[in-house]
Amino acid sequence: MHETHGYDISVGYTHGFYREMAPDWLDLAARLAGQPAPRTTPAAPFRYLELGAGQGFGLCLLAAANPQGEFVGVDFHPEHAAHAQRLAAEAGLANLRFVQADFLDLAAEWPADFGSFDYVALHGVLSWVPPQVRAAVIACIGHATHAGSLVYAGYNAHPGWLATMPFQHVSQRIKETTGNSGDAVFAQSIALFERLRAGGAATFRILPGLAARLDAVKARDTGYLVQEYLHAHWQPFWHSEVARELAPAGLAFAGTTTLAETMLPAILPPPLRQAILDQPDAPLRQDVQDFTINQSFRRDLFRRGDDAPAPQSLGQTRLRLLAPPAPGGTVKIDAAFGEIALQYPAFAGILQALGDGPQAIDQLAGLPSLAEQGAASVRQLLVLLLHAGVLGLASETSDNAAAHRFNAVIAHAAGQGAPYRYLAAPALGSAIPASEAELQAFRAGTPAAHWQGLGVA
Repeated sequence: MHETHGYDISVGYTHGFYREMAPDWLDLAARLAGQPAPRTTPAAPFRYLELGAGQGFGLCLLAAANPQGEFVGVDFHPEHAAHAQRLAAEAGLANLRFVQADFLDLAAEWPADFGSFDYVALHGVLSWVPPQVRAAVIACIGHATHAGSLVYAGYNAHPGWLATMPFQHVSQRIKETTGNSGDAVFAQSIALFERLRAGGAATFRILPGLAARLDAVKARDTGYLVQEYLHAHWQPFWHSEVARELAPAGLAFAGTTTLAETMLPAILPPPLRQAILDQPDAPLRQDVQDFTINQSFRRDLFRRGDDAPAPQSLGQTRLRLLAPPAPGGTVKIDAAFGEIALQYPAFAGILQALGDGPQAIDQLAGLPSLAEQGAASVRQLLVLLLHAGVLGLASETSDNAAAHRFNAVIAHAAGQGAPYRYLAAPALGSAIPASEAELQAFRAGTPAAHWQGLGVA
């Protein structure tokens, strides 16, 4: 238990990617919140640290797509570190290194060669470790940041996980009392809850979301379930709790990297909106807002202070067309607070303008076809189209060599059964999803048409 701090290492972490962790995306989120970003242009060099990098796949994607950046990943799990190091070496990613280390050791003695970083990211870590390790993580953030650094923290949030807590607790107890593997634990736990549901257990009526969560669990693979549910110190948090714990590291809440949620609370019905705004304390406003929308996962952005930030223009952020809908089609945005439907006439002018290549937000806001909507409304529309994946951020890198090498390695490994489903896209400074069929076509030398211009191949 001591060596793993209660973290279940019976299976490796998933090989996922989260676009909200990309440096360009973090810069945009900061500027949307009225905060300065560490860089004035996407082409500027930077340093990026991921604490709890897992398999390292996501960090490899970012390193391949951002050759101007220097990346460091840390994870205590030997299997994770070995996988990440092997993948980086095979692709020849010279701007990336992985370190196997315990947060307790790093907090006590921060390596001199680590230095400080412009961006620090941790996804899920805070929700899965005991208090003493969480304190060490925060100490590491203090060591790793300087004035102006941005910190991304993704974590399971209250109150959206309330309906799942009974299932998580029982699954964890079954694991502890039987010593069974993940497959056996979840088979037993799911069977038990199905019996309880069929028998009319009262909690299914009191927590109606429990049934939906149980059905969702049945559709997930064991690797994900073990990582999400079986850590001994699994815990969702209220935003105010996380903000309070990060404050000693000199961090202040800047905003959210979930772009649709930048519209909150303005988009809510007036009585709910006013109930949130009436709270005099900023962290409490976030908690009340999360209660209102039943938030289950937060992607918070914090900023290290103690500097004199210069204002930066959001309007110079460049966007590109990524996945346009069919002419006349509707774009649906799924958000924690509900669904938004954008009608084609509202954004047709944007699609037409970006069809000729990337443009800055101010350029798009000044289009004659959009002028009557007003700059603020156009910016909100652009944010929603980014959230929906119709648009992407336009990176300024012209060096695609690292991405080409990395994507070739990924496509080959996927053909051998590796669970990779993303490719590096340097024109976005990020990554794009790739289905098994698309990866097969990539290996055959016929990459998907919608990848053209993204530097994927």
